[in-house]
Amino acid sequence: MSTEYGIQADSPPNKPDRSGTARHAEGGERVVGKPVGAIVSGLAVLRALHRAQRPQRASEVARETGLHRGTAFNILRTFQREGLVAYNEREQTYSIGIMVLELAHGVLRTSGLLDVVRPEMFSLAERVGVTVALAKVEKTYDLVLLDFVGGGFRVDSYFSVGRRSPPFSGASGLVMAAFSGATPERVQAAYGQTEWFRRPSFEEYVERIEATRARGYALDCGDRRRGLTQIAVPIFAQSGPLALVLTAVNFSYTMTEQKIAEVAEAMLAFADRMSPELGRLRLD
Repeated sequence: MSTEYGIQADSPPNKPDRSGTARHAEGGERVVGKPVGAIVSGLAVLRALHRAQRPQRASEVARETGLHRGTAFNILRTFQREGLVAYNEREQTYSIGIMVLELAHGVLRTSGLLDVVRPEMFSLAERVGVTVALAKVEKTYDLVLLDFVGGGFRVDSYFSVGRRSPPFSGASGLVMAAFSGATPERVQAAYGQTEWFRRPSFEEYVERIEATRARGYALDCGDRRRGLTQIAVPIFAQSGPLALVLTAVNFSYTMTEQKIAEVAEAMLAFADRMSPELGRLRLD
C-alpha cells in the first residue's frame, strides 16, 4: 500500500454482486434487496438536471442519461407533477424544482445539524469573527457543503448549501489530501483539474499537505480565492475515518499571523468537541 506524502492508498472497491439480493456497498456496508430500475432511472434524470449549467430539454436529458427519449420524458413529467422538476413551457425545458430545497431542509432538520452542530458553529464564528462552513466528505473525495454561518465576509456566491466542491483545492482540499486516505496518484491527478486563483506548484502543494498533517489544520492565504484566507480542520468519526471538514474564511487583510493562530486553535477545539457527537448525526 503506497504511503507517499504520508497518504495511505485506497482499499480496492468491492465487486458488485450480480444476484441482486445482497451486496456490499463502498465502505463495507451490507445492502439487501434488488435496485428498483424506475427509481434508479429517476435519480439519473435528477442528477443530469443538477449537473447541467442551464435548463434542459427532454432530448438532452435522454442523451445525458442514456435513457430512451420517451422514458426520460415520462420521468420528467412525473417529477414535474410532484414538484421536483420545474418546466418552462415557452422554452420546453426542465430544471430542478424548489421542492428539492424543501427536502434539503428536511435533511438538515432530521440529521441533527441544526440542533447539535449549528449552535457550536455560531459560537465559533462570533468568537473569532469569521465565516464558518461545514462540509461532508464523500466517497469520491468531493466535499458537499452542509451549512455555513457568520459574518466574516459576505461574498455569498462562494457558499450555497448543497454545493459540491472539487477535491484537493484550497484549505479544505489540503485537509482531504492529508487525511482522507486518497492515494498520492489520485491526489496528483485531481490536482491538475482543481480551481485556483493562483495555483501553487505540485511540489509546493505537497509541502502544504505535509504541513497540514504536522499541525492538524490547513491554511490557504488567497491562493484558492483572491483576497480570502481559509483555514480548515478535519473532523474524524469515532471509528477513525475523516467525516467532515470545517473551514473558516475571512478577508486576508484581517488575518494576521496572530489571528490565524487564534482561529486555528478555536477550530481544533471545535473539532475535538464535535467528533464524539458525530454518532448522533444522520449524514449518510
